[in-house]
Order: sequence, then C-alpha cells, then structure tokens
Amino acid sequence: MSIANIIDNARFTILLGKNGSGKSTKLRAFKTNQPNVKYVSPERGGTLKYDPNVETNISNIPTWIDDTRRRNRLEMFREQSAVQFRALELLVLREIERDKREDKTYNFDVILDKINNLLPKISFVRTDRGFSISSKSGDLIPEDQISSGEAETIALAIEVLVFSRLSVKDKILLLDEPDVHLHPDLQHRFVAFLESEAQEKDMRVVIATHSTAVIGAFSPDADLQILPITGREQTEFNCFKRSAVCEEVLPIFGAHPLSSMFNKSPIVLVEGEDDKRVLEQVIRSGKGKFIYSPCVVGSVTELAEWEKWLDKIMPAIYDEPVAYSLRDLDDSSQTEIDDVGIICRVRLNCYAIENLLLTDQCIQEHGFSADSFKGELEKWLSQASGHKYADQLKDLLGKYDERRTVKIKDLRNIIVALLTNKPWEVVVGQLIAKHAGKTEQGPHSICNYLGAKALNTIFS
Repeated sequence: MSIANIIDNARFTILLGKNGSGKSTKLRAFKTNQPNVKYVSPERGGTLKYDPNVETNISNIPTWIDDTRRRNRLEMFREQSAVQFRALELLVLREIERDKREDKTYNFDVILDKINNLLPKISFVRTDRGFSISSKSGDLIPEDQISSGEAETIALAIEVLVFSRLSVKDKILLLDEPDVHLHPDLQHRFVAFLESEAQEKDMRVVIATHSTAVIGAFSPDADLQILPITGREQTEFNCFKRSAVCEEVLPIFGAHPLSSMFNKSPIVLVEGEDDKRVLEQVIRSGKGKFIYSPCVVGSVTELAEWEKWLDKIMPAIYDEPVAYSLRDLDDSSQTEIDDVGIICRVRLNCYAIENLLLTDQCIQEHGFSADSFKGELEKWLSQASGHKYADQLKDLLGKYDERRTVKIKDLRNIIVALLTNKPWEVVVGQLIAKHAGKTEQGPHSICNYLGAKALNTIFS
C-alpha cells in the first residue's frame, strides 16, 4: 500500500524515521502543487518580518511558495509566513461573514489567542502594519531578537491557520519536521494546537519526524497512525495505531532520544509489575552493572504484540537498537525461545521469577539448608493447616525436589516471611545482582533457575 493511500485511513499520519531515512523525499513526492495540499519544508530560515518583495512574488507567481519549498532549507520561510499573516486577516474576515455571523464573540482576537497560547514568554500583537512582538510586560522586541523556537512556533502557527481556512476540500497539510528548534514543551503545545485546528477545519495532517515527543503530545483519542520509515528505497509500508504499547514505551523513548543512550539502557519487556520491581532492584543492587528500562506488558499473551511493535518501530528511531523480553517458564518444558527481529527473547528456566526464593543460594544466605528450610515450611503448615493456601504448600512439599518448576505465586509471601522481613521482590533482585556473574552449579542454583540465555544477555 502506498503512503498516499495510507493517509486516507486517519486524520493524522506520522512518518517516523531517522535522519537520512527518506522521510522528506516521501513527503515531497505528494502532488504539492495541488491547491488542497501544502508542504512545509524542514529547515525554515529567515526572520519573522514583513518583506514587500516576498509579497510581490507571492502575488505575481501563484506557485512561488510551493516551488521554493521543494527543498530541505528555505532561507526566507519566515518572511513568507509573515506575509501570509496579512492573508490570514482576510481569510478570517471572510470566515466570519460566511460561518460565524451569529457568534458575536468570534473575531480576529480569537485567532491571535490561538498563537499566543503557544508562547509562554512573549506576545504576538496585531498592529496597523501587520504584527509586532513584545514581552509579556509589553516591551517591544525586534523580530530578529526572539528565539528561534519562538519564531518557528509563530511561523508554523500562521501556516496552519492560513491553510486550514482555505475554501478547498480534502485539505492535506504536510509538515516536515515541525519539531526543529522546538523544545519538547513547545512541541507539545504546537501539537495540541494542530490537533484542534485539524479537527475543527476537517484537515488531514502528515508529519515527518524523528521526535517521539511529537507522538506523545497527541491526545489519547486522536485519530493517529504511525508509519515507520526505514530507508529511501522502502516500498512496503505498514502503519499502526497508537495503543497501550505506545503509552507505556514512549516515555522511555523520550528519556533516551539518542541511540547511544538508548542502547546503554535498553527496554526489557516483562509480564507484570512484580517482575518490573525485581529488575528495578537488580539495577539498584548492581550499582551500575545492570542498566535497562523494564516495561510492563500485562501478561505473557501480550508479549508477542509488544515484541512485534518494538521490532517495527525501534529501527526507525535508533541505530542498531537492542531490546529484550523476559518471560516465565510457566508450564513449558522448553527454556529455548527464538528471537524476534531485534528483540532478544529470554525465558527463565524456572516456573516464575519468585521461584528464585527457593534456590540453594537464597536459602543458605538466610541461615538454612535446603532440608532445614523444608522443615520450616512443614512446621508452618502444621500450625496453619486451615490456611487458604495450605493445600498448595502441601503440593510444594510433596514436590520439593522439583521446586524449580512448581507454581508458588500464592506462597511467595509465606516463603519470604520465613526467610526475612524484606519484600520478596527485593530479596530476589538483590540475589540476582549478587550471583548473576558467578558460575554456581547444581539443579537448584541461581544460574540454573535463570538459565544460560538470561545470564548471557539480560544479566551479563
């Protein structure tokens, strides 16, 4: 399916890819000379100041703006935006005459407020000659003295407001890296403004970016799809909607915008919050040896969806990305599991991570031998035979030599209480951090419970 066909499926489409992946080339491949399509180039230079020569070119050559923007950098972009502000005044006047006559509160100040809501430190003021810029206290600021981010925000807002009010059908706005020069906070403000305008004026928007902050800025109910772009020669495109996977993972991407930083702290997908707490304790106890970002997926059945999602999205953002998924053995007899693309998949060699409470090392470090701890469990059972988990404990004691593969989820708090007053996640996390680099052998060793692949990847 072509990109042109894909964008019909959502109001907002994001082409997500690294520098050099061909995002801009694919945007410019659209028929930008059509009146219903507007392309905004990525490198937007110039000063946000009215230039009569620019206005003359716009008036005399109808395609001049489109022609000059079919390149990555345009030095006079902001001058073009400043001229278009005058056109915006006329468009809003016509809009009031056509659509808003009954609404006496709708005037050009409403439009100015839309721009000023994007600007936390300066004000955009309408004047007889067009506009001026001042501080919040009213002091005039020359156009060439405002920050590049502020100039960028004003210029982009004018572009959006003008195009959204044109009397053409099926409007498509192509924004090439609107995040350039914008702090993440400004990116968030701009996307909220863009989302509101596009919905109000029935306009489709296609954004080329490598900023995960842009994706995260859209509201949860936005009609948004994401299209990873991995290379200039790419001809097959598969998009996806933002989902719970995005909501959980995007903050991690936002905290690690650089490939080098991300790969130093890769994502580890885990089944539940308890697994996450164990890994967080491993990180703390490892004192810098173990660095990763645990991410909860909810259940083992959802791991496959997350793995596919990450394998699709991460190569579009990072160079040589690395990610892991960690699952329990559960009732499986096979600890081996194949990787999925860039995702290194790991399966523990014990029923679940809490089973490490029953390893020889854990029992011994708390003053017991395997046999004496079994005696403690038997003693506890004799004193609490009516406990709701008594039958499960009987089953564990009957299979004590096979405790590596026995489900003990309901028993883990009982077990840890006989060992220590620490939470079980802390005990297991500290245990892994202490012993992961060792080569202890035996059927009930930590190394055997974790498994070779876990030791050689996540816990290496």
